[in-house]
Amino acid sequence: MPTKYKLTYFNGRGRAELTRLLFAQSGKAFEDVRVKDEEWTKLKPNTPWGSLPILEVDGKMLGQSIAIARYVAKAMGLAGKDDMDQAIADSIVDAAVDLFPPIGKYKFESDETKKAELKKNFDEKTFPAYLKNMSKQLGKNEYFVGKSVTWADLAVVSMWEMVPDNDLCETNLKEHYSRIKKLPNIAAYLAKRPKTDF
Repeated sequence: MPTKYKLTYFNGRGRAELTRLLFAQSGKAFEDVRVKDEEWTKLKPNTPWGSLPILEVDGKMLGQSIAIARYVAKAMGLAGKDDMDQAIADSIVDAAVDLFPPIGKYKFESDETKKAELKKNFDEKTFPAYLKNMSKQLGKNEYFVGKSVTWADLAVVSMWEMVPDNDLCETNLKEHYSRIKKLPNIAAYLAKRPKTDF
């Protein structure tokens, strides 16, 4: 009997999008549940960590976004071909998700003056340093690890989409972003993905 996957998150990309991209790239069917705030209040006490996303695999529940994505990457053959490749992919993913806190700070700041300061710091310091390091990791390669797509590539692309108003000034990163988005399964997913604010 085929394994049943059910991914639950809010109606946004956020911390669930990497897992959605992994399912898309693998061609594996999954149930994409997007909860509203009022539904989340009822669901929260029954989650492993009191947070989303959660992944249910044949009824067994797993929490924490990166643990979920790593599990799916391994299950779908997208984690890397050997232990070293997997470790390198893990390091790229860890570096990619380092952007979540500074992005969250300015996106969800209610004070407009403080929001502008946080965004300016992100645009002028955090993001350029991040791009420089990512560009160095990619080098002249088509993919971040080995000669095929891994979850590292999808994690980086997922993060780029969180900051669409920032320019990927490094040429190799622009080419990589375009290359991954043109993969047939990814392109098909993106074409039908719901449009959301985050």
